[in-house]
Amino acid sequence: MSRSPVAPTSLVKPPIPAGAVCDVPSLSRAKFAATLSPAFRLAPATLTLKPGDPGWQLLAEGTGPGSAPIDVSSRFTWAVDPPGVVTVDSGGYLQPVGPGQAIVTASRDGTKATATIKVDAGSDRGWDFGEDIVPIFTRAGCNTGACHGKAGGQNGFHLSLFGYDPVADHQAVTRDDAGRRVSLLNPAQSLFIQKASGQIPHGGGPRFSLQSPEYQTLLNWVAAGAPVRRGVTHGALTRLAVEPSNVRLEEPGSQQIRVVATYADGHQRDVTRLSTVRVNDDSAASIDAKGKVGLLRRAETDLIVRYQSQVVSIRLATVINPGLKFDFAKLPRSNFIDDELIKRLESLQVPPSPPASDSSFLRRVSLDLTGEQPSVEQIRRFIADEDPDKRGKLVDQLLANRDFVRFWRIKLGDLLQISTTRLGNGATRYQTWIDEQLVQNTPWDVVVRTLLTATGKPEDYDGGPANYALDGPDAKTQAEQTAQRFLALRFRCAQCHDHPFDVWTQDDYFGLAACFAKVQRSGGGMMGKTVVKINPEGQVEHLRTKKQAEPRLLNQKPVVVAKDEDPRKALADWITAPENPYFARAMANWVWAQFFGKGLADPPDDLSRSNPPVHPELLDALAKHFVAHKFDVRDLVRTIATSQAYGCSSATIPGNERDSRLFSHHLPRPLSAHQMADALAQVTDVVNRYPNRAAGTRAIDLTDPATTSSILETFGRCARTNGCSSVSTPSLSLRQSLLMIGGDVIEGKVSHLNGYLANLLDLQPEPEEIVENLYLRTLCRPPTTEESSHWVAELKQATSLREMAEDLFWALLGSREFAFNH
Repeated sequence: MSRSPVAPTSLVKPPIPAGAVCDVPSLSRAKFAATLSPAFRLAPATLTLKPGDPGWQLLAEGTGPGSAPIDVSSRFTWAVDPPGVVTVDSGGYLQPVGPGQAIVTASRDGTKATATIKVDAGSDRGWDFGEDIVPIFTRAGCNTGACHGKAGGQNGFHLSLFGYDPVADHQAVTRDDAGRRVSLLNPAQSLFIQKASGQIPHGGGPRFSLQSPEYQTLLNWVAAGAPVRRGVTHGALTRLAVEPSNVRLEEPGSQQIRVVATYADGHQRDVTRLSTVRVNDDSAASIDAKGKVGLLRRAETDLIVRYQSQVVSIRLATVINPGLKFDFAKLPRSNFIDDELIKRLESLQVPPSPPASDSSFLRRVSLDLTGEQPSVEQIRRFIADEDPDKRGKLVDQLLANRDFVRFWRIKLGDLLQISTTRLGNGATRYQTWIDEQLVQNTPWDVVVRTLLTATGKPEDYDGGPANYALDGPDAKTQAEQTAQRFLALRFRCAQCHDHPFDVWTQDDYFGLAACFAKVQRSGGGMMGKTVVKINPEGQVEHLRTKKQAEPRLLNQKPVVVAKDEDPRKALADWITAPENPYFARAMANWVWAQFFGKGLADPPDDLSRSNPPVHPELLDALAKHFVAHKFDVRDLVRTIATSQAYGCSSATIPGNERDSRLFSHHLPRPLSAHQMADALAQVTDVVNRYPNRAAGTRAIDLTDPATTSSILETFGRCARTNGCSSVSTPSLSLRQSLLMIGGDVIEGKVSHLNGYLANLLDLQPEPEEIVENLYLRTLCRPPTTEESSHWVAELKQATSLREMAEDLFWALLGSREFAFNH
């Protein structure tokens, strides 16, 4: 039967809590300026520029409470006394001119501040190609993947990607092609300088001007003989910092930042104009080549700064609702999650939504913990229950339910990518072992340590953990997968070059891969079963050095073991140690994502420096709690599920309507493939059929994605072949919509002669009862008065009660409210 389109049931917004009035006036710049103290100081107050230092950005900050940063803009006027030592531009950027000492004075609104600047020219500058020249190539884009940094280079000139191999880059610039790129006799005629400065045609166009500091540095370097290293240098880069460490403005506007590099000898350089900088949300903020940040609207975002091998981030923010009148102190709190979240929301003046209704919470937590919707009887009983602690007790009941294990083994199976396609016959043993760990609530550190160190026959009864060693064709893949699954670190980029978005180097990559080098998978034993064992001769070749890589932990500590011992044991000890900075945070973030559809850092398997968490304090608190409770996953699940943060409504209130970042309200999430398949079967009382499976088999019983199912495939089941999101909640697609609206999946279940609706109508219920039962069964809530009146009237005047009831049932199953967990 064809169905007429019926408007999907919408999510109902809760009333705004008493006292929560959101008044968001726009502050004028004049008003904002009037609130600032006119007194300010320059930072640094004293500074010494060494030979080779390109310049230094002066910053200004108020002298009042909080010492807030002040934008160094055209409203400042600058003076240098005596002249000839340094110059200063309108934005407060200093450049050395000659040796000596000078006083730089900044004036603003009748107030002055000074800084004492000394230019030291008492010694010859040292040269370090990797520290002085490579950053210029990186900032100019010369060594990116789109230019000379790609695998084959560009027009015969190849540089290492983002300068990860300065020795090879020096060879390419000064020696390759018979040294034609450098002219030691006439540095200004050096080919690479002429092209980069636009003096002769260059496919990449001019990268800097003849008046720029970059041009002068390159010219001086060639004039000094184009050395790879010469004289006294400052050593390797040891630290990168952005000042101010966080930018908090009263209203949208601009702020100058400074990026400071610290070297091995303690010397510091301003590298703002040599750093690569990006804004995570370019609709909220922008930054120019000189480090001027502009906040475009009331928002919060992160600024990611990369200089050579170091990556740091700072937060840019304004108060979102400066006129908000909301009593955050009166908000209910269940645990530390709410304390941290409310503290942050209050600082930004973003109000959280009130608690979800009982019916919404019951459906949400049932789906999240067991993958199943509550029954009509459970809904009515829960709504009628007046126990103030009924939500916490419900969570405990669901955690004790066998379906918790059945559903969460799907999640862990996705994380570990357990499938016969990847692992063959051992996948069943692997999955069974995971089930046992969930039943026994084995601590996560014990699970991971067992997986990382297992040997034996993966297909044997007790061989489940050994299958982890089969997942991946070589040691490098195993290292990548281990880092991503258990540490939330994406390592793959570091195989060919230093990681462009994190601190990991190629040496880190091969040191980690060497920990898996001795793992050997070979046939043997009865019937030729695969055996995982340790091969003392196993090794991994470093891609750049072509030498055997030595096992090394990510804290750069070498792994020293006897030749016949397994380096994975030392790695497992380090990974699962309570003090490991990644392990607990990775799992805490992953579990959080299972309940909110996204991690505090998202994607949840990426805790890189370039992907800072939205609530770093909350993620740290979750990790600390996880460690304190001995890596108890079930306890972590309960802690999140019983928080007020998880229990808040998905409906917005004035002040948090635009928030999709701070978790001020619950974001609706599409049902996962397994949730959708089981919900359709449960609601309609018509089972799904799966090949070679008994009737009544639930989707969460299908642990292997090789089992054919059009519903599961259409709704985004993880294939566990080439990786998948660790949160399986794909957006609704056209294919899904067509399946729901035009296919037989819903139609056949709605009109089934032995289905729920047919059996309900056989009892000859009143129209009011039909409407209430269908709403409770599908959306897990009673209909509103408006919904009930509309559908009761339609049923009463229908020429065919059955057809109209089927239309109602079909409309509810096709609604957004049914398709989403909210």
